[in-house]
This record gives sequence, C-alpha cells and structure tokens, in this order.
Amino acid sequence: MKRYSEFDDFRQKLVKTFPHAEAAMPPLPPKSVVSKFRLQFLEKRKAGLSYFLHCILLNPEFSGAPVVKEFLFS
Repeated sequence: MKRYSEFDDFRQKLVKTFPHAEAAMPPLPPKSVVSKFRLQFLEKRKAGLSYFLHCILLNPEFSGAPVVKEFLFS
C-alpha cells in the first residue's frame, strides 16, 4: 500500500515528465491534519487516490512511461 506522500511525489514526477499534460492529470484528494484518522475521510481519500491512479493508467500517454512503472512496481 502506498502512502499519500508517495502519490504526491508521483504526481510531481508526472508533471515534470509531461509538463504539457498537467491539465489531463486529476488533482490528488486533499490532506487534512484534523480529519486524518476519521474513517469517512480516509475512505474518501482512498477513493480519490484510486480515481487518480485509474486516470493515469487509462491515459495512453502516461501509462507506458517509466515513471509510472517505477511507481507501480516499487
């Protein structure tokens, strides 16, 4: 299981690799210092991270990139 910070790093690497396509990348769900241990918040954030990853994997420009493979298999 990946940590939120790993998704954040991954998105930053994608933006560096594909600066022209940043608009095609969905934003990550928000972080919260106050709600980070609430089950509802965590489930909503998990769904947002899953949506982000699915969008990246379904985009043919991103899906074959080494940065994506590195994220998935590390």
